[in-house]
Amino acid sequence: MKHLLLLNFLFVSCLVYSQSVEGVDLSKYPAVAEEVKKRALINWQTNPFKNKIKEIRDGYEKQEVSFAGYYTTILWKKGVDTILGVMIDTRSGIIYKLPISASNCSNKCMDVDDIFDRYLFLPSSKLFVTSVCRKVKLNSESKVRQEFYFYLWNEATKKFSLIKQTKKERILN
Repeated sequence: MKHLLLLNFLFVSCLVYSQSVEGVDLSKYPAVAEEVKKRALINWQTNPFKNKIKEIRDGYEKQEVSFAGYYTTILWKKGVDTILGVMIDTRSGIIYKLPISASNCSNKCMDVDDIFDRYLFLPSSKLFVTSVCRKVKLNSESKVRQEFYFYLWNEATKKFSLIKQTKKERILN
């Protein structure tokens, strides 16, 4: 968990200065938020992960608003290379599943330069970015194939929509 938090911190730190991933500027998708005086209690009936009550409760108690102005995100590891998570509306306590799965968020490159291989979200943006990174061997060359998925949170419908997907490859040294 400490490793995951460190990766998240470094990832977000890098973005605070650039606000851009793969040519997509997160600040172009601003979240407008008013201050929430008192955080709502968690609405457990909306929990999509019934076996993760402790993780969700503990995360909500410890975390501040971290996405789209009103949402607290809670992430946990599922296996070695995959992360799953939810976000909780601090106004209503409703739990929403994040657009994270093994198919769009994994880091199998194990390269220190690939810190952007997981996910990205900011309190001031409605854009949620995930990434998958895989090693691919072609003939005698080893390559890294990286795919980014850009999801936009629609506050009115309370749903994510995929707005862009990019792919790139580079040769491993």
